[in-house]
Amino acid sequence: MNIIRIDPNEYDVLSALPTYFQEASPFYVEGRLDEGTAWIEILGYGIVAEVEVMLVEMTKRPADRYWRTKAGPEPKTYSLVDVIGLDFHHPLLQSGMYEEDTDAVIRIKWEQGYRVPSAKWTRETFTAHLTEEQAVLELAPTAVCEACGDDLNRFGRTGIRLMEYHLESGSGMWLCPTCHKARHYDL
Repeated sequence: MNIIRIDPNEYDVLSALPTYFQEASPFYVEGRLDEGTAWIEILGYGIVAEVEVMLVEMTKRPADRYWRTKAGPEPKTYSLVDVIGLDFHHPLLQSGMYEEDTDAVIRIKWEQGYRVPSAKWTRETFTAHLTEEQAVLELAPTAVCEACGDDLNRFGRTGIRLMEYHLESGSGMWLCPTCHKARHYDL
């Protein structure tokens, strides 16, 4: 599966994803994506969404209110994607999601613990799996992901709190939010 890496300094993805998810509106991302689905990774934040690739075209940058940089004159390849799964409880997505102008519906969903899993999960199996993982309420013994080796100590004291416990085949491991999300999608 493709991973779309978006720089939050160039595109306000923290505001765009919840809005486009709620509106069920597709949007453009830079790059060619040939597969049917892809993950969105916010650089420095991890994987927060699953999208369906609708079309790919070579064009000047399409207008979008969430771009933070000016478009260049040259055409580039853009993929039109639609958000099909959004992790409202991603620990870093939460930190930048809510400003004064945020839509109240999204805020209510967050406060009620609303979570949209991948189509590969039923709500019941996903909830049961999360319940088992959350049974380990202690702090991680490390801030280094066992899967990718990413050291979350770069986030200071918050790094160890970002580590997530993942159960698989009766045993568990401490993972960064990106690898944990990827493991859930791979099951």
